[in-house]
Amino acid sequence: MAVWSEINLSAVGTLGRADAEYFQPEYLRLSRILRAKGCVRLDSLAKITDGIHASPDVVEEGGVRYLSAKCVKDNEFVLSDALQISKEQDDANKRTRLRVDDVLITTVGTIGNAAVVSNDLLPTNADRHLGIVRMKPESGVDPYYLSTFLNSRFGRFQTLREATGNVQLNLFIEKMNALQVPVLPMQEQVAKLTRRAYTTRRDAEGHFSDAEAMLLSELGLDKLDLTPRLFYEGNYKDVATAGRFDAEYYQPAKLGVLNALAKTKGRAVGEQYRSVRSLWQPDRVPPGEQVRNYDLTDALNPFLDETLEPTPAAEIGSTKKRLQAGDLVVSRLRSYLKEIAVVLPSEGVPMVGSTEFIVLRPSKDAIKAETLFVFLRSPCVQTVLKWCQDGSNHPRFDEKEVLGLRVPNVVADIQDELAELVGKSIAARREARRLLDEAKSLVEKAILSGTDSRETT
Repeated sequence: MAVWSEINLSAVGTLGRADAEYFQPEYLRLSRILRAKGCVRLDSLAKITDGIHASPDVVEEGGVRYLSAKCVKDNEFVLSDALQISKEQDDANKRTRLRVDDVLITTVGTIGNAAVVSNDLLPTNADRHLGIVRMKPESGVDPYYLSTFLNSRFGRFQTLREATGNVQLNLFIEKMNALQVPVLPMQEQVAKLTRRAYTTRRDAEGHFSDAEAMLLSELGLDKLDLTPRLFYEGNYKDVATAGRFDAEYYQPAKLGVLNALAKTKGRAVGEQYRSVRSLWQPDRVPPGEQVRNYDLTDALNPFLDETLEPTPAAEIGSTKKRLQAGDLVVSRLRSYLKEIAVVLPSEGVPMVGSTEFIVLRPSKDAIKAETLFVFLRSPCVQTVLKWCQDGSNHPRFDEKEVLGLRVPNVVADIQDELAELVGKSIAARREARRLLDEAKSLVEKAILSGTDSRETT
């Protein structure tokens, strides 16, 4: 079906844009609604800049956290992808050092994600693909309200619309300056809900940290030296057995963990869980069949659940793995991201996921999935998986490396306590998401209130 809109030539000249995408009917409709609320330009409320333009001086440790656009999501930070830059580079770029209550906006990739910097994130610097919005005290606008507005559909349509470029779209500072922000009377309520969500998410991280600390303490592996070494020797017998000749595979840190686990009484993951390889083919089901299709990045959260919107089979272009509630999914790509998640019930909608997931399904006498989740995400196991990776462009580890891991019996002894802590963490994260959804809904309803019904359809 054809879609078109008509505008005056004078508008094209004023806006300096002639591309059809900029004048999509939906964008024009949302603009009309927003203008009716008496918005102000963002640069009247805040000072806006971007991050470091120079190449990062990356260090392995002892540096300053360095955020990129990949680290900022919808009112959330994902720090597994964050680099560290040298203190010297941080000192040379004081302009871009982040402060408490800075609002960050992604300007490349998934454009328009926004989140607020809190004290526990500091010290941190940012790269040039993040807009740094620093509120003016006299503006009276709360940064948590602003972040939620920017993540709402009335903020996101603007950042997407104003992005320009050919190979890679970019939201430049002058376009961020001109973003239209409504100062709504219920901003305090929105900010309060958003702050509660951030606090609740920190509670979730605390519960998981407690579970991880309990596990490492019981295992007695918290004293292991996991520092990578540059020089070490191995035996040809080990090379022949493993069928691997790359030096990384024989890292002493990895072997130290495996040797420590081997000295304990326990059972391998593969003795308690089986790898499920059941495939789902989109061309073998009715095109209209709805499924929840989870990507690897969905497993950055500790759970996969019913909040992911179903997708028609016709819109999925590749083979997927079938999932079911109770499974544990482990991404075999980029182990450092810790993309591991427990699969929760999906309200009767079939669940599928990337073929890069290793799907672990428990036997009757297996330890709980929540317990294995903590074990696999622990620093010791992550060290093993890191040095098991093979490949250059897309390093991945084989499922046999996970299935062969020995899980000490002491893990089973404390599994109820671990599962309880993980359950609290999951519940807190879900509550944080509910609070953010409520805050966003308040913003959108307030903007739409009093709007002609013909505008909202």
